[in-house]
Amino acid sequence: MQKLRLTKAVRRIALTRISGQFGDGMIQVSIAGYLLFSPERQTSAPQIAFVLAVTLLPYSLVGPAIGVIADVIDRRNIVVYGNALRAAVSLLLLLVVLGSSSQVLLAVTILLLLGIDRFVLAVLSTVLPRIVSGKELVAIDGYLPTMGTVAAATGAATAVGITAIFDSITAALVIASLLYLLSAVVATGFTKGSLGPDEKIAWRATRSKAIEDVVQGITVLAKTKPARYALLSITAQRIAFGAFTVASILTARATYENESQALGVVAGSFAIAAIVAGVIGISTPTAVNRMKRETWLLILSILSSIAVIGAQFAPALLALGLAGFAVTCAPGGNKVLTDERLQVTIPDTHRGRAFAIYDTAINSAVVIGAAVCALLSDYIPIFDLLLMVSLTTITLGWIWSRIANSGLATSG
Repeated sequence: MQKLRLTKAVRRIALTRISGQFGDGMIQVSIAGYLLFSPERQTSAPQIAFVLAVTLLPYSLVGPAIGVIADVIDRRNIVVYGNALRAAVSLLLLLVVLGSSSQVLLAVTILLLLGIDRFVLAVLSTVLPRIVSGKELVAIDGYLPTMGTVAAATGAATAVGITAIFDSITAALVIASLLYLLSAVVATGFTKGSLGPDEKIAWRATRSKAIEDVVQGITVLAKTKPARYALLSITAQRIAFGAFTVASILTARATYENESQALGVVAGSFAIAAIVAGVIGISTPTAVNRMKRETWLLILSILSSIAVIGAQFAPALLALGLAGFAVTCAPGGNKVLTDERLQVTIPDTHRGRAFAIYDTAINSAVVIGAAVCALLSDYIPIFDLLLMVSLTTITLGWIWSRIANSGLATSG
């Protein structure tokens, strides 16, 4: 394994991320259970795609503009106060679920919470070059997101168990709120200014030039060849994850009438996906030290393709496990290298905007994959759809990742 020095800053950023993403997992399962698996909500494929669109796209549309904030004010404060705000909104969500029948208020609260989640995670990726450099940057890009993903999966499993025991999402939301507070407290250990940005602009000036700065961020990404193709690559492969999301929910609901069991099956399939992404993410830094990056990504792409083909011939639950492997094996390694490409090739002055645009792209890709399955699921069996979408996006993703990580992509 590629070694990473466990400095105080590395340990602190790891605990900040792990505690926050454990809470994310609990929140996401609680929301999914409430919106998609409640007895009164018999959700169809188009409705599943609509829920994903409502929860992912609104922030994605404004995310690049909000990402300007990460380039003009202290990122340490964003992490601290962002996590504290997540804790407060989690409790607000609980109050809305328990005491209000307003679907509009529920939707607004969920959107606010998920929007803050995505922004904090984007900022946590932005700050990593301030903590480590060189080969250690690839290592930390493998370890930290992987640890965060595993933490989210563990949080999801915990929420499923708690919800089944108490027949309520109350306890899960309260615990998630406490975890966000822990993340905020840990982040206060960073000194002011230590996480960047290098230059700060007055808030009034920031507001007036937000659109201009977003355009600049997109322009920098578009003109930076390694970053551009890396972003195209991971975005293509995330489309398959959207298809997998719809397939897992429909399969679970068809297999089990009990909502808790169906939710458990979905959480289990996503846990398998998280574990696969974790193993691949941790292995990637070592692998790319021993072989070319494009060779490693080709191996992962072949494994993903074999798994999704195998899912066509397996029983439903095993098929979900294979599909979860397929949609996270190749992207698991690709995301580590995509993060590193953006961190290394995008200047610090535009890095926050770049990661906000990155987040927008992969969220939109998930919705696209879900929408494709939703539109075609009445005409084509769901696992056939998953096969077609996965093989296409895995292939495109590898082609673009090869350009991003080859010697031909070292210049802009």
